[in-house]
Amino acid sequence: MSRFVFYLQRVMDMRQQAVDEAQMYLENCRKVVSELRRILIEQRDAYLEERDLLNEAIRTGEHFKYSTFEQCLEVRKARMLELLEAIRVAEQDVDIAEQHLLVCRRNLKVFENLRDRKQAEFFADQERKERKFMDEQATLRHHRSVFDGSR
Repeated sequence: MSRFVFYLQRVMDMRQQAVDEAQMYLENCRKVVSELRRILIEQRDAYLEERDLLNEAIRTGEHFKYSTFEQCLEVRKARMLELLEAIRVAEQDVDIAEQHLLVCRRNLKVFENLRDRKQAEFFADQERKERKFMDEQATLRHHRSVFDGSR
């Protein structure tokens, strides 16, 4: 008995590889966003700490420290704005990666459905051939028994 062979299996394997690569890319994009958010939180905490130090210097009347703290606060604020922009861009990359993954999965699903349909056709054809063979065998036995019985 012959076995089922899907002639487009290599194409389907390439589609599966594309899905795997898209999944890995999406995971990497999500890691980048997560890391950028972690850095932003660290920057925010440092900003708040420096702001508290500036407020303490204001309360204690240490005027010579104002410019140093203000410069540090401006640098941290600028860095946080850069990080927010980087996060926005990275989130757009995540959206694009998700869309690409959906397209890759859809393309793979098309080939899986085609394979399943071809496999069902193959098994139906095999069953049809088997039934035909069994019917021919039964017909031959009947003719043989009729022929042998008439002698």
